Amino acid sequence: MTVVDMESWYRSYAPKLRSAAWRIVGNRADAEDAIQEAFVAALRAIDRYDGSDPYPWLYRIATRKALTIASNRRPATPLPDVIGPSVPSAEDEALEHLQTGAIRALIADEPAVALHVVAGLHFHEISERYGMPVATAASRVRRGKHRLRARLRATLADLPESQPA
Repeated sequence: MTVVDMESWYRSYAPKLRSAAWRIVGNRADAEDAIQEAFVAALRAIDRYDGSDPYPWLYRIATRKALTIASNRRPATPLPDVIGPSVPSAEDEALEHLQTGAIRALIADEPAVALHVVAGLHFHEISERYGMPVATAASRVRRGKHRLRARLRATLADLPESQPA
């Protein structure tokens, strides 16, 4: 692989990879860092490239770099409490527990939703990963999103209405 080929890959694939990285890290600077690190890693690992379409290979490297950047990011410094510290109510904690349970149950039932929504994989990438037609992957993601929406609505409907203070 020559440097010229890597440059053409960068021109061809960097915009799509940057978009995928941006969805993971949430800002342009970190997305650009992830893409630069991904292309450096790809160049270092070029001997492991199998010669097929480079986009899925580059996509995996870029998303892993973006996930690493996102996980290493320091949490933002919280704003000082003007009124006082906010203590979550029992109702808030119950709602969060129910929502988390609904999301975990859905991901266990249909991991394609997590791959699409959280990891940003496209339907064709999900279909390749699970060996299914693209239309099947798309319909599983759509059905999974509808089930999640229904579970969350049911969760909210089951909560008692709070009384004004």
